[in-house]
Amino acid sequence: MSRLVPRDYQDSAVKRTLDIFRYAESQIRQAPDEAGRRLASAYNGCVLLDAPTGSGKTLMAGLIAEAFSRADHDDNARILWFWFTPFKGLVEQARLALKRDFSGLRVRDLQIDRFAPTAKRGDVFVTTWAAVAADSAETRRVRRNSEQAPALDDFIAQLRQDGFRLGAVIDEAHHTFFKTGSEAVRFYRKILRPDFTLMVTATPNDRDVERFRQAGDIQNVHRHTVSRRSAVEAGLIKSGVKAVAFLAEPGLEAIVDFAQTALREAWAMHQRIKQALHEAGIDLTPLMLVQVGNHDQAVKEARARLVELGVPEECIASYTAKEPDNDLLTVALDERYEVLIFKVAVALGFDAPRAFVLASLRGAKDTDFGIQVVGRLLRVHRLLQPGTLERTLPPGLTQGYVFLADAENQTGLVSAGERINAIRDELAGICETVQVFRVGDQTQLQVTEHGQGSLFPEPEPSDDRSAETTPNENDTTASITSMAGAEQSGTASLIDDLFGGDALPAKQTRTRYIVKSTPDLERHAFRPEAVRRLKTERMPLCTDELLQCIAARIDFNGDVINAGLREHIALTRKTLEIFDPDQATSEQARSSLDARVLADRAQRTLLLFEHLNARDLHAALIGRLHTEFRHRGFDDDPDTLERALNLILASHPKLLSQAERACASQFKKVEDTGDWPDALEAAPDAERSARHVYGVLPAGLNRLERAFVKLLDEDPTGTVEYWYRNEPHKPWSVAVVLPSGRQFFPDFVLKVKGRQRGEGFLLVETKGDYILNSRETIEKLNAAHRVYGPALFLKPDDQGRLMTVRYIERTDRCEEDQVFRVENLAGY
Repeated sequence: MSRLVPRDYQDSAVKRTLDIFRYAESQIRQAPDEAGRRLASAYNGCVLLDAPTGSGKTLMAGLIAEAFSRADHDDNARILWFWFTPFKGLVEQARLALKRDFSGLRVRDLQIDRFAPTAKRGDVFVTTWAAVAADSAETRRVRRNSEQAPALDDFIAQLRQDGFRLGAVIDEAHHTFFKTGSEAVRFYRKILRPDFTLMVTATPNDRDVERFRQAGDIQNVHRHTVSRRSAVEAGLIKSGVKAVAFLAEPGLEAIVDFAQTALREAWAMHQRIKQALHEAGIDLTPLMLVQVGNHDQAVKEARARLVELGVPEECIASYTAKEPDNDLLTVALDERYEVLIFKVAVALGFDAPRAFVLASLRGAKDTDFGIQVVGRLLRVHRLLQPGTLERTLPPGLTQGYVFLADAENQTGLVSAGERINAIRDELAGICETVQVFRVGDQTQLQVTEHGQGSLFPEPEPSDDRSAETTPNENDTTASITSMAGAEQSGTASLIDDLFGGDALPAKQTRTRYIVKSTPDLERHAFRPEAVRRLKTERMPLCTDELLQCIAARIDFNGDVINAGLREHIALTRKTLEIFDPDQATSEQARSSLDARVLADRAQRTLLLFEHLNARDLHAALIGRLHTEFRHRGFDDDPDTLERALNLILASHPKLLSQAERACASQFKKVEDTGDWPDALEAAPDAERSARHVYGVLPAGLNRLERAFVKLLDEDPTGTVEYWYRNEPHKPWSVAVVLPSGRQFFPDFVLKVKGRQRGEGFLLVETKGDYILNSRETIEKLNAAHRVYGPALFLKPDDQGRLMTVRYIERTDRCEEDQVFRVENLAGY
């Protein structure tokens, strides 16, 4: 019997689940064949327990498994359980909990205890899906016969032959079976084929549940839900979680060290909680969690920041593995550690009952991940639960706290709170669709309609679906619907090329520019009327005049100088309760300026102009700033000038880029390119192009580029006389100098009939949505060739049409402008 006494809501869920399983078991016993037994299991053999983290899901699952295994109830099965955890490291955690709390269950080792003659009702094998259904050495060992034990498949078959019912407990189901590939599906459906399945999760997704139901040949998933309120009233989870974010004045965000601010505030709250526990006479050291991103230095940087705040280094632990394991669980319980730094993946599924405070140095936009992060704070330590304490806890100890380095990422936590709040207490009932009938002298299980059975036997549930066809979250299938009344010719072929229509060749043919002929390739001569030398841009080799220009042009006005002398930044500290976002408060806070952070950001700004040496540029700007300070009567010692310049460059990066752009435009050189080669050689099956300067499609064009040049070649107006594929860094390539001093090579150069500007030439660049608003794209869109002018940027819209792109200075973003027309090229 369990050593723990369940709360009322836990007891209700346990009893209702047992009622459902016992109903199914009674029908399984009456079923005359395998088809009938599987039918009973399909309708009443699967229960999903949906409850918040910390509400006692493991306790409820253990109570169900233990009670259903006992021999003192007529409708209890002679059952053996397979208990699946999401990660290998959580196997031992589950084993310890089952051994400690459930004397009616016998925990066994799947690696060495696979002997059917020694099996008993109530045996539990704790494992992972990966250990039984993945392509790994461990799985191959357990699925293979050996001198020590039979293969798992044979063991399961023998158990069933010996009269055992099989049960599956799927812990943290949203991490495992719902999102697992075909091997786990095949194992569940074809090998394990459990009579009873109990799933427990804090973050179920209806789509995933339906995917599981279909994959497992389950007709009905009974869903029990436990509300947050029930667990709070039982004293098992905290009453709320406050999310704290920090907002800076517009334009000053770049110079605020939000990560250090979040850590400082989190550590201060941790200290207050530690003091409150001491004053309440509770012998417990709280734990502060620090969640970092996935980059290599994230943990090291967080540790250094904490030490700067005065956190003793011996009190800081870190964990970076992709899955929780025993080391992580040990650290979470070891009160020598007050801070645990962890990466994203291990926010999943590990217990940290000492945790009150979490500092998040990365985003939590995803709702499911937000629920997992909140779940690390919700659990109430056993020393603080009702029955242990003789007094009421102060309010500060009934809350969790999340301090965010990025205010915009509160959305994942708020949506997590909304989803958790939406869960109401609800218990599923027995599905009576399946009934036992006597047909002649036979007993049958049948699916009834309006309470009536059939005179004919019920067909066996289908088992002909292969695991490979099981729906999988990682599989994506695009469905493209043609536009009604879509423009033909150019637009239609564009859609074909973008989305794989018949017009798209099965493969691209290799082509290359060469002068000397190769026997197995065809030679395509350069178009005789085409211009052989175009105009390209480059920066001058000597940069002295360019540096003088930038130092003179940068706008070091009075407001900018004063901003360079500030000591602190005013912040708004916004606090909201994630389970009740209307309870939001704002107050003033202050962030000190970290000299190293300012220097780092200033250095990055200096390095953006790649044509200039950053050290020379820095010296020129210091000289200009020294002049301004002297004229204003300010202290101009080297340290003051250095700090002021760093602060100005970090908080006003556009000042430098604007000066660099103006000077780059003034000093960049325009030169003739080298001659285009006499011929291009391509394979005999290379696709022809009516207007390309060599008459064939060049190699390396992506779908969007191929769709664009097809529009040029098929245009009946003859607007484009010919076009070049402008490969980068060739002797004949056309470059545009960017404000950063780097060269940009537009995808195409077009000779346009009737175009007055640019000697009749137009530069064109094609872009996909996913990189439309990158800084590099915005920089390219704002650059202009001194002869040919700015490049025309094109992108496809949702309907597959090519759209022109424009830059909106107010929002600092690129947006679709209008539908691209070949015949309008002269005016672009």
